[in-house]
Order: sequence, then structure tokens, then C-alpha cells
Amino acid sequence: MELFLTPMSGELQRLDKYPTLFFAVMFVGAFSLAFVVPLLSTYIIEELQEPAFNLALVIGGFSLVCLATNRIFGGLIDNGMRVKPLLLINICAFVLHAIIQLTASSYLSLVVLGIPLIGISAGALSTMYSTGRLIAEQTGRNPGTFNLHMRICLSLGWVFGPPAAFLLYGSSGFNQIHFVATVSSLIWLIFCLLFIPAGLKTHIKKQTQKSGSADTIPMQLLIACIPVFALSAANSIFFSAGPVYFIKELGLPASVPGWAVATKSLFEVLIIYVAIKPTEKLGERNMMLLSGLGALLFFAVITSATSVEQVLMLCIIEGMYYGICASVGITFIQNYARHKPGIATSYFVNAIFVGGLAGNILTGIIASYTTFQNTILSSVGLAVLATLILLVIKPPQTHEVAQPS
Repeated sequence: MELFLTPMSGELQRLDKYPTLFFAVMFVGAFSLAFVVPLLSTYIIEELQEPAFNLALVIGGFSLVCLATNRIFGGLIDNGMRVKPLLLINICAFVLHAIIQLTASSYLSLVVLGIPLIGISAGALSTMYSTGRLIAEQTGRNPGTFNLHMRICLSLGWVFGPPAAFLLYGSSGFNQIHFVATVSSLIWLIFCLLFIPAGLKTHIKKQTQKSGSADTIPMQLLIACIPVFALSAANSIFFSAGPVYFIKELGLPASVPGWAVATKSLFEVLIIYVAIKPTEKLGERNMMLLSGLGALLFFAVITSATSVEQVLMLCIIEGMYYGICASVGITFIQNYARHKPGIATSYFVNAIFVGGLAGNILTGIIASYTTFQNTILSSVGLAVLATLILLVIKPPQTHEVAQPS
């Protein structure tokens, strides 16, 4: 690939001097999405009084829209389109959804308008990751380190978003939820308008294809997505089955699932923060291998825990393995398609997203025929798959980069 770096614009120079401005956009966006998406099931079943099977229509529908949005927007970014208009489309979709649910909430509006709007807005994650990658490269920063900082912002959004939403729901109901979501989305929009450079686009010159050749996605990129997919699916299975297992089958207090998630989230953020130096020394592939081995250990022993203390201690391992996967995984995948950073980023986000969906589906199927303990143990197989792929996958090819004259 060839890079053609032009002098930095004033907006980009500001981000170079104050990168926290971009991280603020990332955090507010993550908080906004985390404030709304986890409550969808409660909103549909409790507030709108719809049967549980209608939940599948909404979640499945917006998930498909999100996957398509990630793929299309990633291609547009790689083809030279400016990222700010695409991110504004993502954010405006979220603003519009929040306003509709605030003023005219109904299951019909959620299906007809909510599915496409939530799907498009959820694609903001991929767009922001691509934006961050471009900012890092065009300001001379290490993209891998910058990705870790972005992941910290994303994780913090999910640490604070869902608890705040559920606390507000318990005290005030969904009208206040929709109001806060609208305010949060407008802040997100304002931050994007103020801090994202209007002219920011890829600096990578698109390679001229040879006659008869196709602009295909590297097979190694697809293989690199498998460990991220498998670990995301395993995480989703435990997230869905764990609370029921702890309370119903293990007989622990009802507060344990909440403490378990808090412990995992705290150590996920910590491991993302401290993973920067080890990643520089060991490389992304070896760090992902540690993530796979950590997942294998966690899922093999978590069902052997019999007390609150043991559960919380093991959730430290959970936060460590998933913190590595979520932070290092994006750079690991991007390294297999350096000439297509937008597409590579969309594949990472889709691997996380599809893995989560697959985990939910597997939880429903396995738990219908056996115990939730066995459902959690099925994650061992996914951890083994991720570890084996990481052991045999070839390292990414290095590319010569044309230096600006």
C-alpha cells in the first residue's frame, strides 16, 4: 500500500494536541448506545407488553441492518469518502430514534422505524474505530496504542451506561429513559460536529487492480476474525446464562450477577490500560493467544465455584481475557488488511456482533435441552477453537509504506 500524507488541517492539529477530544466523542457515543440497547428487551416486554418472541424480530432486525451498515460504510471509507458525514448519519439515526420513542413510543414505531435507525446508529462503533485509526496514522501515533485507548472509552461507556439506565428505569420509568437518551444523543451529535475534522479521510492510495483480478478480502483476514468471533460468542453465552445459573442452579444471592459484571468490567478496563506495553513486546497474535488461554481456564473452572468469593475471583480472569480480546483484537485483525483499514475494522465489529448473536442463540438452544451449567461449559469448546486458530494462523505480511517526500 502507499500512503500520501498531506499537511494536517487545523482541526486535525487540534486533535493531535488534544486527543482527549476524540475520546470524548467515543465515550459519549458508547454511553448513549449502552444506555439504550441493553434495555430493549425490558422495554418491549414490560413497557410495550409484547410477547417475548417479538424481541427476536427487533434484535435480529437491527443486527442485520448494523452488519450491512458496517460493511457499506467501511467500503466507503476505504474508497476515500470523508468519515465525518458517515459518522453524522450514524448519530443522527440515533437522535431520531430517541426522539420518536420519546414522543410516539409504540411497538409499531419500534419495528418500522426503530429497527433501521438503531441498526444504522449501532454502526457508529465501526465508523468511530475507523476514524480513530485514521487520526492515529495521520498524527504519527501508534494505531495499536490508540485502539487500546479507544477501547477504554468504549468499555467505560458500557460500565456506566447500563447501570444508569436500569437505575433510572427502576425509579422513573421509560419516559425519563427516552428523555435522557435524547439529551445524550444530542450531546454526542454536538461533540461530533465540534471535534471531528470535516476533511478527514483515508490517506491510503487505492491500489490499481490488475486486469482480470478482483478486489477480494484476504483469506487470512477472515481466519483472523474466527478467534474474535468465538471469544465474543463465549462471552455472550456466559452473560446470558450466568445470572440464571448463579441464582437458580447454584442458589447464590440475587445480587451476585451484578457484582460479577461489575468485577469483570472493572478488570476489563484495567487490563486494557496496562496491555499497551505487553502488546508492544509480545505482539497482537501472542496477546490474543493469552486471551484464548484465559478464556479456556475461566470457562473450565467457573462452574466449579460454590461461593460468592470464588465467583468474583474468577470474574477477574474473565475481565482479563475479554479485555485483551476486545482491545487487542481490532489491531490483530487490521494487521491482516492494512490496505483496507475501514473494511478490516468493520469485520472486527461484525465478528464481535455476530459472535454475540450466536452466543444468544446457542444459549437458548442448549439451555432448552440441558442445564445452564452445561450451557456455560459449552463455551469451553469456543475457547478451544479460538486458541487453536491463534496457534496455527500465519503472521500478517509486512507492507512497505511510501514515505512522504
